[in-house]
Amino acid sequence: MSTPLPDDSGRPADPGPEDVTPGPDQKPLLGGGRFGLFSEALLVGLGVSVLSLPIITAVPALAAGVSHVRRHLDGRPDTIAALWEDFRSACRGVWLVSIGMPVLLLVLLFNLQLIGAGGMPGGTGVRIATVFLVAVLLVVVLRSAAGWSPGARWGTVVQTAAKRAGDDLMGTFLLVVALGLCAVMMWMLAPIAVIVPGLLSLAVVAVEHRAAVRQG
Repeated sequence: MSTPLPDDSGRPADPGPEDVTPGPDQKPLLGGGRFGLFSEALLVGLGVSVLSLPIITAVPALAAGVSHVRRHLDGRPDTIAALWEDFRSACRGVWLVSIGMPVLLLVLLFNLQLIGAGGMPGGTGVRIATVFLVAVLLVVVLRSAAGWSPGARWGTVVQTAAKRAGDDLMGTFLLVVALGLCAVMMWMLAPIAVIVPGLLSLAVVAVEHRAAVRQG
């Protein structure tokens, strides 16, 4: 590599890209080099899976996971302690939502099982409608998790998420695709379920960012 020559004003030439050394306070791209974002998604997936073990904590756990992914991408502190604090904050006032959504999902899945076992007339149409409702419910859950912020009222968060799901149909479609891909991965390899929340958190952050850019 040749040594940069001073310009006519006596100042040394600007260093090239290969001469720039990151300062001590600079964070690597996406917080961890080549696999930084992927490793963060794995970490968030494991954390959200553990926090979701009681089932009724799944919604606030997912909200904390989405917030953690945003922290990582923004270069803010993204420690396990930060994830835990976000989870504790998301648990405030969430119980009607966090109980109602899993119950509604179980009812829909039970309905699918009955349709498959009963062979009722018109069962195909009812099955398609039920699968559609399951997909819509899961998209609203994801967008609710993305729309939550500390201090927000969960009732308002869910209403806004449902409106966004209808207004941003392309984003809703992308989230349905993400849900389908995660379902296929879990069908192929069941243990991968523990990292699925991290992948979905990353997907919903990307979809919401896309919508914000298009509106801006």
